[in-house]
Amino acid sequence: MSRVIKIDLHTHPVEALKTQFGIKGIKDIKIGVAEAIVKAVKKAGLNGIAITERNNFNHSWVTALEILDHFKGENMVILPGEELDYAGQKLLHIYVPDYYRRRMPFFQGKEWIMILAQPGLAAPLELDKMDDIKLDAVEGTSLKGDFEPAGSVAVEKNIPIIKASDSVDLADIGKFYSELEWK
Repeated sequence: MSRVIKIDLHTHPVEALKTQFGIKGIKDIKIGVAEAIVKAVKKAGLNGIAITERNNFNHSWVTALEILDHFKGENMVILPGEELDYAGQKLLHIYVPDYYRRRMPFFQGKEWIMILAQPGLAAPLELDKMDDIKLDAVEGTSLKGDFEPAGSVAVEKNIPIIKASDSVDLADIGKFYSELEWK
């Protein structure tokens, strides 16, 4: 029997906690950071998040491991990733462990997913400059607004449109999220 889960696929929780916890490197990401993120995810009523720190997969990876190590009983989907700049656009590159690939059709057969985030926000979207990128989804809405190009990208690439927060404050995690099937 399948169910629907709520997941925010675009968050920056380590950035949100840098000052509070004095995070300068991965050695500073400890149980307190993990606990603050878990509380924010639960408060938002989500089943999980993708941690997509800007150009810093290591922070996302270590944070995901801390959460999974200390809060395994919370049964949250925690995906490490990063936000990248490419051809004037933002991309979310997210690692999907096999456990989730087997249970969530959205991720099936994809060890990594690539989401075009905020299309056209920073610069006009020139999709032909991204022909070498296999997109799995496009962000249509975040805290930064609705992204008009998302509809045409979704049609041209035959990919789904997602909603995600792009939160840089823990209180904003889950303001926008996607509903994904869990089998």
